[in-house]
Order: sequence, then C-alpha cells, then structure tokens
Amino acid sequence: ASLVMSVKINEDDEEIDDDQQIGRKLWGLVVCHHTNPRFVPFPLRYACEFLIQVFGVQVNREVELATQTREKHILQTQTVLCDMLLRDAPIAIVTQSPNVMDLVKCD
Repeated sequence: ASLVMSVKINEDDEEIDDDQQIGRKLWGLVVCHHTNPRFVPFPLRYACEFLIQVFGVQVNREVELATQTREKHILQTQTVLCDMLLRDAPIAIVTQSPNVMDLVKCD
C-alpha cells in the first residue's frame, strides 16, 4: 500500500487562493509505504492532506524569507559600492576595502 502527498509552494511570490493550482510548483513529496494492503479512512487522508498544506505554507514562508534576505544583502552590497564610487574615484573601492572578497560572498 502507498500513500503519496505532494508539497507545493507558490511560484514567483504570488498569493493565490487554495482552490487555484496555477502558479504552484512542486517542492517535495511525502510518501508512505507498507508491504500489506491497507485501507486509509477518508478522515485520516483528509487530515494528512491538511497537514501537508500547512507544511507547504511554512516552507513557502521560509523560501520567501531566504529570498528577501538574499535580495537585502545584494542591495547592501550595491549601496556600499555606489557610496565608494561617489565618495572618491574608482580607486576608492581598492583603498577602502583592499580585499574585494570582503564585499561579496565568495569561496
């Protein structure tokens, strides 16, 4: 017996209704297996689907937060670079921060 439930999140930070599936993308699957045939009553299946939807909302929030954090970091880096360029000539980037790797995340 198998029970498969999909975890879907919003695509492109769009807010959509629960009834609409447009703009949703698959994030993951929850799969349950058993060697013997099993009957899963409807209330239990419905409760599992509800939990998966709640989990999907939480994952969507985490993805949005990570995106916002990344965009904020990019904006801060742009601001630092623009300030250096406006304050002095392009040489300011080198004199103010001799290591370019301090400005951007790199390995």
